[in-house]
Amino acid sequence: MNLFPCFSFVSIIIFISSFSVRSNPSHDFDLIIYGATPSGIMAAINAGRMGHAVLLVEEYEHIGGLMTGGLSFTDFISFEVLGGDFQNYTNRVLAYYTEKYGPDSRQVEDCHYGIHAEPHVTLQIFREMLREFPSIEVITRHRLNKVILGESIRGRMGINGIRLSNLRENKTVEYQGKVFIDATYEGDLAAKAGANYFLGRESQSTYHERYAGKIFTRGGVIQSGSTGEGDQKVQGYNFRIIMTDDPANRIMIEEPAGYDRDVFTPILGTLMNKKVEQIFTEDGRGILRVQLLPNRKADINDIKNAPVRMSLLGGNFDYPEGDPETRERIIKEHRLHNLSLIYFLQQDMDVPYELRKEAQKWGLAKDEFTDNDHFPYRLYIREARRIEGEYIFTEQDTYMAPNSIRTKLRSDAIAIGDYALNCHGVSPPGELYEDLTEGDFNHVPAPFQIPYGITVVKDFHNLLVSVAVSSSHVGFSALRLEPTWIAIGQATGLAAHLMLKNNLGTIEVPLDQLQKLIHEAGGKTVYVSDVENDHPYFKAIQNLGTKGLFHDIFPLKDINLKTPANLWKMQYREAYPYHQINPDERITEELAKSWISMLNLDAKSSEMLIPFYSKNINRGEFLNKLYEMHSQIR
Repeated sequence: MNLFPCFSFVSIIIFISSFSVRSNPSHDFDLIIYGATPSGIMAAINAGRMGHAVLLVEEYEHIGGLMTGGLSFTDFISFEVLGGDFQNYTNRVLAYYTEKYGPDSRQVEDCHYGIHAEPHVTLQIFREMLREFPSIEVITRHRLNKVILGESIRGRMGINGIRLSNLRENKTVEYQGKVFIDATYEGDLAAKAGANYFLGRESQSTYHERYAGKIFTRGGVIQSGSTGEGDQKVQGYNFRIIMTDDPANRIMIEEPAGYDRDVFTPILGTLMNKKVEQIFTEDGRGILRVQLLPNRKADINDIKNAPVRMSLLGGNFDYPEGDPETRERIIKEHRLHNLSLIYFLQQDMDVPYELRKEAQKWGLAKDEFTDNDHFPYRLYIREARRIEGEYIFTEQDTYMAPNSIRTKLRSDAIAIGDYALNCHGVSPPGELYEDLTEGDFNHVPAPFQIPYGITVVKDFHNLLVSVAVSSSHVGFSALRLEPTWIAIGQATGLAAHLMLKNNLGTIEVPLDQLQKLIHEAGGKTVYVSDVENDHPYFKAIQNLGTKGLFHDIFPLKDINLKTPANLWKMQYREAYPYHQINPDERITEELAKSWISMLNLDAKSSEMLIPFYSKNINRGEFLNKLYEMHSQIR
């Protein structure tokens, strides 16, 4: 596992609370991105890197979405899935802790090669990354209130501009653009433009998904009482609270305004019956999941199917389509629930003494969210709208390809994912099962490819979406991770570049050119466990792997699949097995001819390759030569 990709370390600029922006008095931009989530930021950076004038708009005070708003323990399974600008970000995180605390420091160890950072560090790094491209303008505290539609082209609608409410000055402003990207968690821009979207859960009959609709699972096994019926429920939300057990940096949670003890007294029976052995836990066998960060901090999260939940199940159903007032009410209700729960567990005298004392070790981190009472800026929106695109990603896109250890081949891939089909449930346990959250499921597939079509908004010619992508409820559950959204954001930024450069619509983007740009930027479109983006043949191997050359490299009869070992006793694992290509191994004539056949090369080109595999060169060299020849033919 190569954890040190090709991007060089950068010096870390001292944190500046204000965010300077480029001035564009004309209000005309090449690309407008609504939503300065990590995905939106990377879309802006990749278009800005190509020299385009980009406007990045954020409704909230701070950029960075969840990664600067509490979610600091990023989700994926194996490091080999990471690439592109997510690695750029993690390298900067590692550089920050190395330069500030020293290479052998506990902080460097706890950042785990840069995947775990304190929120204020991530905010600083995102700001630095954006400042490197003067063609990017960032505005915060601006909320979308109207989409200005333009002429249709070949039956597909277009957007000319957007009207924003300046929440600081209580006035409106309009901006014009050529291409638009919706990078919000809620799909607000696309929905406001009139795009169709999906909400809630499909029935099992819609896409023939095992985990669709009303469902109960235990240990991954579907239980009786599951009907598979669809509805408009979305999985639960909670805040990702940054806490610390360091007394010097700890602020204890006081009784919140609006606290109602009676809401939490039913918990006492669970605690008295010793169904919970501790409140804060790293292994998931408690109430609040501790996910450790540098400087004795932790990202505190909900625990799936725990007897007491941090998620306010059922309290978010009106959020996705809610107006600003409805959303603000729901956000406040979740904040009150999370603070009240912790306060009750830490301070209520009827909570068993040992549990209460253990819980009192943790408090809010004094040096985080200093302008928000040390509480996270953003509610963890696990799922909201899903904008209908040219392709709908479902559970079946994570299934194995025929006669292969790999998942279904997507030659139109723009990114890859490596995470579980994972839902925290939609409704609290009821009469049928007292210990099972309805709608909860978890199933870990092999790494999978993500097609371009999920970003292409149906019936629009200049609108892409990078977060609320086209998918089913079950399919989205495997995509809803920041590293995955960042990879999709990078791809949409590069797609926008090709659209602007060549005057193209979203469905006209040449995928071979888009994939080439993604690979050149270190991004991945196929999972290869032993060739990282600093390898000399990385681009060749990514290109050819996306065409399917590695799907049958290991015969099924030779495979003895075992679950990869965990890293650091966390969710992360070693590389998924049988996904290596062994680039230093000598190429055989049989394999060489098989690969040549898959590319449908003409007889002359095939003959030109004979001297290379006849010389018994290694696989990497042969693949590189094959890539060069195939590229010349095209």
